[in-house]
Amino acid sequence: MRKLRLLSLLLILMLTGCTLFILEEDTDAYRALSEQFFDYQNNDISDIKNFQAFINTVTLETSIASVKVEVTVYSGLGLLLETRYGSGVIFHVTQTEYHVMTDMKLTQKEASQFISIDIHDYLGNIYTGTFKYQDESLGLSGIRFTKGSATLKALSIAKQSTFEGEPIMLIGYQRKIINALTMGLLHSYLYNETEELIGFKTNIPSDDFGNGAVLIDMTHQMIGIQYLYSDGFLYAISYNQLQTFYETYKNLS
Repeated sequence: MRKLRLLSLLLILMLTGCTLFILEEDTDAYRALSEQFFDYQNNDISDIKNFQAFINTVTLETSIASVKVEVTVYSGLGLLLETRYGSGVIFHVTQTEYHVMTDMKLTQKEASQFISIDIHDYLGNIYTGTFKYQDESLGLSGIRFTKGSATLKALSIAKQSTFEGEPIMLIGYQRKIINALTMGLLHSYLYNETEELIGFKTNIPSDDFGNGAVLIDMTHQMIGIQYLYSDGFLYAISYNQLQTFYETYKNLS
């Protein structure tokens, strides 16, 4: 309860002092959209009842899609080389399996090496994961594991971008805590040389254990996956890249 009160106070302070939203256009449509956004911030999100409802939903529902990923790497002779820890999020469900999206660095290996994967859910259950697919251009991997007695859920991917300056939440294994919840603001978007949206950065504090963790917007949809924490900024793969990965993944046998 103290954590929720602290989060509530923190968000209200951030919103009342937020000056990161920058108008990049000067059209009637853009001004109207901007006014809707500020109205949304000032009257919806900063309302304490709405924020408490958001936190309750995250705690009881959204966060159960988050998992801890433990990857053990062995040499071709079976010698233990290293154990990696990170985060992941359930993004696809079939009749018998859950499927986890995570940072590709967790599952990378040399041709002569092999890996074993353990998936830890929010209840402490451990499942044997199987590597299924990775996309090097996107930096994402997919892992599947057989359903157990616990009922988990998948998160949907956002269909549109979130405003710069809007509050977002990170859910993952950061600071070695399963399903740690940390809030901040979307700082700015990142683009490649062809001006394609590829990611964003945020001021949410995290660490390397948070690589693979999911970032959600205020509607509980996935907007990013953490792949780096450096110099006080968290860097994430953006929602459109996640959607590209998902479209390919779900069509695999």
